[in-house]
Amino acid sequence: MNATQRLVVAGLLMSAGAQAQAQAGDPSACAAVADNTERLACYDEAVGRPHKEAPPQPQPDNSPFSARWELDAEDKKGTFLIRPYKPTYLLLARWSNSPNTTPTSPNPLNAVTTPNNVDPAEAKYQISFKTKLWEGLFGRHGDLWMGYTQQSNWQVYNKRFSSPFRETDYEPELMAVFRTNLDAGAGFKLKMMSLGLNHQSNGRSQPYSRSWNRIVGQVGIERDNFALVIRPWLRLSEKTSKDDNPDITSYLGHGDLQAMWQVGEHGFGLTLRSTLLSGRESRGSAQFDWSIPIHRNLKGYLQLFTGYGETLIDYNHRQTTFGLGVSLVDWL
Repeated sequence: MNATQRLVVAGLLMSAGAQAQAQAGDPSACAAVADNTERLACYDEAVGRPHKEAPPQPQPDNSPFSARWELDAEDKKGTFLIRPYKPTYLLLARWSNSPNTTPTSPNPLNAVTTPNNVDPAEAKYQISFKTKLWEGLFGRHGDLWMGYTQQSNWQVYNKRFSSPFRETDYEPELMAVFRTNLDAGAGFKLKMMSLGLNHQSNGRSQPYSRSWNRIVGQVGIERDNFALVIRPWLRLSEKTSKDDNPDITSYLGHGDLQAMWQVGEHGFGLTLRSTLLSGRESRGSAQFDWSIPIHRNLKGYLQLFTGYGETLIDYNHRQTTFGLGVSLVDWL
């Protein structure tokens, strides 16, 4: 018998001896039992209490919204940490069937008269993150978040004109986010609501300047690995003479709908926008995103867009685009 076997036998003999003493009503002997479960059973037996196995602990709710917005107590991580927001991706190649060579606006100061040399093929990327500024806005309810999203379209293949950045849109926002967790029927939960202030602009001078400010609401509904976000918004008015895009809501409407599915390691997203609620002809858009697993957090990314407003400079320009690249962060 080797040393390990002798130790095992000794431990079994000590446990058996302790249990025999416990049966005789001596709980102090249970201290010699090494295994936690057996030691508890030994104490229970010594004092004459029926021993029951500990009940299984409830599993945490697998909520996509809570994981992203820290809605439930077990998901809280505190303030001033960088967290994912919208998808972060790089389209190495994006092709348009109708490049916008002469951006226009009803404001005469924002109309381009000389066509730009724009290639139909370019690169596009988006980075997006958020951080929690204040946890517990009203007692323990609600958090204040700051988000930032930047999208750039880069004429990287346009060597004739030194590969310029065609458009970069900057979108900072403040959002008050509240956990609701209401039963919406059929297994769906109305998990969250939010209200925020959103600014979006391309930071350019006239005639290319485009910008708007909005109050944006969010309603988040989820079931398992499916999530739906309904986003209504109200544009804040500007002086007509300083408005770069006075008719922007005629093309981008007053809200959008985002649907997201996680199927295994594949992520699917669909974003729909419409101006039907404005009483105008439908000038909305549809965007489909598909992330495909490659290696760990790196995923392939496919994006298809059709309609108006892929970028701010294209808010009133209709086109269909298709892009392929890689993704680091999905919706869910």
